[in-house]
Amino acid sequence: MKWPLFLLGALVGSNKLRSAPTVGVIVVGDPAFQRRYEVQIKSIRCYADRHGYEMTVLAASEFPECKRFLDFFFRKHCTVSKFLETKPSEYTAAVFDGDVVVAAPNRGLDKWINHGADIQLYNRCLFHEIMAGNYMVRNTAFARDFLMRWALYYDRKPQGFSSSDNGAIQLVVMETIKVEGFDTCYDMYRKLTESVTNLKPYWDYVHCTKEAIGPARAWKMEGGSLTMWPRLEFFAADGVFLNRWASDEVGPIMHHGVKDPNDVTSFYYKDLDKCELNRSSVIRSAEQLGETALHLAQSYPEYFPAGRSCKQCAEHCMKSFSCEPLEDAEQPRPRQVSSGPSTFVLEDSPESRRHSWGWSRWQVK
Repeated sequence: MKWPLFLLGALVGSNKLRSAPTVGVIVVGDPAFQRRYEVQIKSIRCYADRHGYEMTVLAASEFPECKRFLDFFFRKHCTVSKFLETKPSEYTAAVFDGDVVVAAPNRGLDKWINHGADIQLYNRCLFHEIMAGNYMVRNTAFARDFLMRWALYYDRKPQGFSSSDNGAIQLVVMETIKVEGFDTCYDMYRKLTESVTNLKPYWDYVHCTKEAIGPARAWKMEGGSLTMWPRLEFFAADGVFLNRWASDEVGPIMHHGVKDPNDVTSFYYKDLDKCELNRSSVIRSAEQLGETALHLAQSYPEYFPAGRSCKQCAEHCMKSFSCEPLEDAEQPRPRQVSSGPSTFVLEDSPESRRHSWGWSRWQVK
């Protein structure tokens, strides 16, 4: 049917004839999970509507190929990979845990969308791991393959505590960026036999992967790219470490780890039905939020490199939330796998463990 020009203009003006969104926001959870985190998900839906992002809630039961993964968290990544196959090639998806609440809804995801890596991950705030729950992926074969390889670690889960997909992501990243040391770290992973009551073997394994991967970096490989963001520089962070504050100008947009729905409807939002943020509780100036972040970084030098002389040093960039990933070729750079013998030796000392922000060999002055 050919629309009259005057009617076509009216339809476009009323947004009824828009092209499909190229940015999606995805939450994956079974029905019980969706009920438990209903208000958190509602805040994400408010955010998606505000910025014109497609909002999708998946139950992880949509794709037969993923049903064999009985551990939900591995099935989640398979589900996202298969879902991306249904979307156009320019589609970019931000994937969230259910216990995420939007704290700075005025700001979009442009900074990370425009960064353009196929896969974007981040280092957890006051933990040693790469974060598994929240990430951004472009709809490329490289990204979909990454997610499926992550899901397939379900078949390699060790007998003891391995933190499910959060333990596995460390190795998937190592495989993807092809740094030396994979065999050493994987051997520690498969030998995890202790229960959750003894986490030392698990953290020893994570320490190995940190030593191999090094500081947060924008990696470029043949066929794709993967960026690891420094702590507090991604669009999501554990809000409790920032006093549950956010800014209209800088810092994380979403707060992870908000389990209690009452926190969403009493602290974060004045009227969630109207998508109305409780600004007096949550929003602070860029300067105040930056001071809070810098104080946190200075209080935990084992997670944030101190000083002003390096790109990711707290005093250099934390206050302005400008601690960028290192470029692919920027030093200090771990060696990648080559035809020659591996030079990776796990440095296991009190000094190396103090530098869990990545790579004890990175000497900061």
